[in-house]
Amino acid sequence: MRQEALIFPFVRFLDLANRMPRLNILLSFLAVVVAQQGRLAWSASIMCLAAILDFVDGHIARTWLADAAPQRAFGKHLDSFADLLNFSIAPALVLIVLLPSSLAVLAGSVLVLSGVLRLAVFAINEPDAPRGYRGLPTTYSGLLFALAFQSVAAGKVGAHTVLVLMFLIAVFQITNLKVPKFSAAPTVAFIAVVFSLFSYFLYHV
Repeated sequence: MRQEALIFPFVRFLDLANRMPRLNILLSFLAVVVAQQGRLAWSASIMCLAAILDFVDGHIARTWLADAAPQRAFGKHLDSFADLLNFSIAPALVLIVLLPSSLAVLAGSVLVLSGVLRLAVFAINEPDAPRGYRGLPTTYSGLLFALAFQSVAAGKVGAHTVLVLMFLIAVFQITNLKVPKFSAAPTVAFIAVVFSLFSYFLYHV
């Protein structure tokens, strides 16, 4: 590990919690690729998985690895990049794949700008504050996009619905909207159950 760190400085920061954002970054790329191949349901599932992993790595970092200050500082930045890619850039690109138009490009651009501003504000506030979030968290946005794209894949709504949703999410992310904050375990369970049940009813009801 020490010899590798001499060549690649980031290696010394890679503990268990910081390995998951790396996986999430790859998932953001994969979500766009499979959408471009016409497998939109898979793309939606990947976005949902990314949302789950985002909560899991944060829980690991805060619960078991909180004393490793350099790793936590590195992980905070890495996690923000992963969130931006998964829950802003990837949904924007998937929408453009589905709906190649100037309006889709505008909606995607607005979402990415909103995501950057949202994450920048979050970075200078205390992320562990128990009172809740100000503005819609990007991870929650990721779940909403996963549900929306799954609905498009099932033929229940059109891509224009996602376009409207994208504008709305972009606004809600940067407002002072109060959003409750829950611990990681129930949140992960909620995301998994909601996405699974929602997908089942889309295709079987």
